[in-house]
This record gives sequence, C-alpha cells and structure tokens, in this order.
Amino acid sequence: MRSWVLWGAARCLWPRGAIGPARRPLSSSSPPLEELFARGGPLRTFLERQAGSEAQLKVRRPGLAAVMKQLNEKEQELRETEPLLHDENEDLRKLAENEITLCQKEITQLKHQIILLLVPSEETDENDLILEVTAGVGGQEAMLFTSEIFDMYQQYATFKRWHFETLEYFPSEIGGLRHASASIGGSEAYRHMKFEGGVHRVQRVPKTEKQGRIHTSTMTVAILPQPTEINLVINPKDLRIDTKRASGAGGQHVNTTDSAVRIVHLPTDWK
Repeated sequence: MRSWVLWGAARCLWPRGAIGPARRPLSSSSPPLEELFARGGPLRTFLERQAGSEAQLKVRRPGLAAVMKQLNEKEQELRETEPLLHDENEDLRKLAENEITLCQKEITQLKHQIILLLVPSEETDENDLILEVTAGVGGQEAMLFTSEIFDMYQQYATFKRWHFETLEYFPSEIGGLRHASASIGGSEAYRHMKFEGGVHRVQRVPKTEKQGRIHTSTMTVAILPQPTEINLVINPKDLRIDTKRASGAGGQHVNTTDSAVRIVHLPTDWK
C-alpha cells in the first residue's frame, strides 16, 4: 500500500512540460493532487494512519508531522469560512471570498510539501548539479522554446540564491538555443531540480508562423548530480602489477622493454 501511494505522489512531481494555450495532459495515468488528498483517497488514508502514531511520526519524520498539522488546521479553517459565503452582509461575503482564496492557495502549497517529504531522500540531494538543455522537434521554434527554458532556470537559480555558471551555449540564427549546459550550486540544488529532467513540450503559435497555426515543439532537460570530492587511498599491497614484453624477432630492445602493463586491484578484481 505504501509503495503504491509513494508512486502516485512521485508521479505528481514529474515534469509535464510547459504547455501553451492548446493544452492537453501528457498523461492521464497520473492522479491529480485533489484526488490524492480526497477523503478516503489512498494518500489521505496513508497520512491518517501515520497521524495515528503521532509520537513515532514526530521522531521519525518531524517535518512531515508539522506540515500535516498545518494542513489539518488550514482545512478546518476553510470549512469554517465557507458558510460565510451565504451571509446576508455583502462585505462579510467578500471578506470570506478573499479568505477562502488564500486558504486554498496555502492548502495547495502544503500538499506539495507533503508529497516532497514523502519522496525518499537520496545521497545526492545535497549535491550541486549540471543542467543540460537541448532543442528537440520543432526547428527554430523548438530552439526559441529551449532558450526560454534555459533563461527560466537561470532566473530560478537567482531566486534561490544559487550559483549559476554557463558552461556551453550554442545559439541559433534567430535568437534561439540549440544546446546549452550550466553548473548550478547551492543548498539542496539537486533535490529541488532532480524531477525537471525529461522531455518538455509547448503548443503555441510560433514567432516564425505567418498563418496563425499552432505548432508543437519539444526540448529535453538533463539534470546530473555533481559528485562530491573524496579522498581515495589505495594500499599498494592490494595491487598486482603484470608486465608483458614482445617476443620473437625484432632486436634486443623489443625483448627487454615492458610494452604492456596491467594493474589489478585484488579486493575488487578491477583491472
């Protein structure tokens, strides 16, 4: 049960691409956020079971326990405010509408936080990363879309106060982008960006289109964690060094020179 719930939650985090005016869902198999958190739904049931052992949850996942408490409080506040929409006082109804809009926004943010907290952490979550973007199907329009996505990630890194360094940049003739890569470093950079990898698409009327037709263009994003520096110590006693010499005719130099060397790490049998 738990693995199925986490699978559905993780699917909500996978990139679905930047979709234009003629938007259609890329996949109908991913349950929406409202369905996951609906009363009696799989994720809501799982969270209620977790809340049943609140003391253990605070020890094992203190962050999840805190966010779940905030979500329950906001949902209770929303239920108490909704009846005010039918009040006779117009000013009170407008105040209730604003309060409900704010509550719904905060509830959505809390639900996203819960999904992120449920996704298992990785050793590389704290690492810096390499971002690569490449234009796909769509010609010049795909390259323009790629340039917009690259600029978006650069602005997002600035917003998060991360270090952003462009490594490669190959522009197109009309201001688009064929391929680019960048190094991004900062607090939990890979954790926030690791689900961005994949194919993204856009449906819109391109700048290069003169008849007003909608085109579909794609681009790909690759997110690669940068390995951390480690100190590797190899004991010389764990190495076996084999040398080979040529045989046959060729003079004394051929027969006395080690022309091939093979080093074997005995504990791992790596060559």
